[in-house]
Amino acid sequence: MKNTIFYFIAILTISLSYSSCKKSDNGSTTGGLTYSYFPSNIGHELTYDAELITKDEFSGNEDTVYFQIKEVIESIISDNEGRPTQRLERYHRSSDTDPWVIANVWTSNLTSTLAEKKEDNITYIKLTFPVTFGKTWDGNSLNNSDLLLYEYTEINTPGSAGSLSFDSTLTVLQIDEDNFIERIYATERYATGVGMIYKEQIEIEKDYTNPSNPGIKSQRLYKETLTSWSN
Repeated sequence: MKNTIFYFIAILTISLSYSSCKKSDNGSTTGGLTYSYFPSNIGHELTYDAELITKDEFSGNEDTVYFQIKEVIESIISDNEGRPTQRLERYHRSSDTDPWVIANVWTSNLTSTLAEKKEDNITYIKLTFPVTFGKTWDGNSLNNSDLLLYEYTEINTPGSAGSLSFDSTLTVLQIDEDNFIERIYATERYATGVGMIYKEQIEIEKDYTNPSNPGIKSQRLYKETLTSWSN
């Protein structure tokens, strides 16, 4: 009798655990695997409006450039470890009326615990699994740069990018530093079934030549906002 009761409790516990895992994987508010934040299928396509504002330290000139980016998972290849790897073809154009021109090729890998992306030969850990609010990791652990702690600051919440709305998004804060010398900030937002929907980077070098009225010596402000996507 005791063995029967123990067996029943064990089966019930496993069943509840499995049910909880499935709920998390589909995007519960408490987190879960949610690999769907990083699609890896051939043909997946993302298009962004990009904005770059720069100020040159020497000339003092400020310049704003607008352009568009299209990223397509063109094929699945093998990396030097023999892992299935997404080949990402990235196209640029100045406006809707211009033809797309291929600018570079990146790669990405989706493993059971990590979402890696190799951008201009530098690999970053974009996401880690399972997705958990407040979780941190070293986004630079696969490259030669200094430790940089990424953090999930929002998970599985409704969100938007431009005019597009999504039921479930997460936000990764990559860096947020503000001191006497500089202001550095970077974040990325992802949506389930879509991938990255928004990116923002701020790099400002401060100028305290006149302490009573500090200014900006140089700056780089960059944004990417999703405009369309398809599978």
